[in-house]
Amino acid sequence: VPLFASACASDAETPGNEANAGKAVSVSKQALEQRAYIVSKLSDELTIIDLKKLEIIGQVKTLGEGNHMAELNADFTKAFVDSSETNESVVVDLRTQKITNRLEITGHPTHLSLSRDGKLLAIVEEDDNAVSFVDPKTEEVVKRLEGFMTPHFVRWAPDGQFAYVANIGAHFLTKVDVQKLEIVGTIPLEGIEPTPRAAAALEETGFADAQIDADGILHAADIGMGRVIVYDTNSQEKLPEIQVGPKPWIVYAEHPFATIPVRLVPNLGDMTITSIHAKTRAVSQIPDAADHDSNGVNYSPLVPDKAFVMNRLRKEISVVDTDSGEVTDRIDVGGTTETASTTPDGKWIVAAVSSANKVVVIDAVTNEIVKTFDNVGKYPWSVTIPNGQNYCH
Repeated sequence: VPLFASACASDAETPGNEANAGKAVSVSKQALEQRAYIVSKLSDELTIIDLKKLEIIGQVKTLGEGNHMAELNADFTKAFVDSSETNESVVVDLRTQKITNRLEITGHPTHLSLSRDGKLLAIVEEDDNAVSFVDPKTEEVVKRLEGFMTPHFVRWAPDGQFAYVANIGAHFLTKVDVQKLEIVGTIPLEGIEPTPRAAAALEETGFADAQIDADGILHAADIGMGRVIVYDTNSQEKLPEIQVGPKPWIVYAEHPFATIPVRLVPNLGDMTITSIHAKTRAVSQIPDAADHDSNGVNYSPLVPDKAFVMNRLRKEISVVDTDSGEVTDRIDVGGTTETASTTPDGKWIVAAVSSANKVVVIDAVTNEIVKTFDNVGKYPWSVTIPNGQNYCH
């Protein structure tokens, strides 16, 4: 179905009408780029927010259960929503706001990520220790690859040759050849033999993610060991590991902003943040910036020395000055914060406030909540913005 170029401001006022089902709808590329997609975990809605107008412009009933996150195809005309409890990925046409397909993905699918060239979508199957690689154009599984240990996220190197899988059930990462779609190696912590028996991370104390920054440097925090693997995906060389705090979650390194000087990781064990300088790899600790369940860190190029930490238990977002290492503000969001996404221009932080069934939009410069969206389903869980800073937990 062709995507028509249109200057129409009301791009999606009636896309869900039955008269439009299966037909091309005039939605401009610019309009598709100015949206946020909210996945709710305890209900089946995919809520669509127009970020230009700051209005909800649609809610798609996916009929999924335990929906986890959404990923978009390269031109933002499709969303793939993983329904973990029904073992499928639900395909939504974002112009018509209609479900067009349901892909069977066994093994409790959760996180999914699009390759940098837009040709492959990797979906982790945590219960089956497998990853399904899907062609987002044909919507077919081209390869189902086994041999992981509770895979939790797949990240793609800038060179397009390899993908790296974070195993939350092991103390190593898995390296996948993208052309062959085969496992070609592992990257273990120092002193760990990369075998299932020797490297098993009980109670999911391995790697939750392995984010790759714009320079091609991978950062992956091992929850149980309190160490970060640093790996140059360009030279395929393992760099010195970094000791951080107890129970580190994710090193938030992958985002579209070139001017952010640090990569931050919340340490859930002592509620600190470890700051890793992108160039020098100097390490510093920021006290009392996280809590025991901090699931996200967001940045903005408008304020490159500022970071926003999603503190679920404190029901707040702490604002950190990464230059001074101090918490400068605490934004009361009125409920448990799960995740957030930053708009590509860095203007808005769009955060899911799960226990309150709402989403808040925060001005990254002033720290003010400029808009609150209620009725975004039960327990909003993840936020996806085209070209934004997106992640899950």
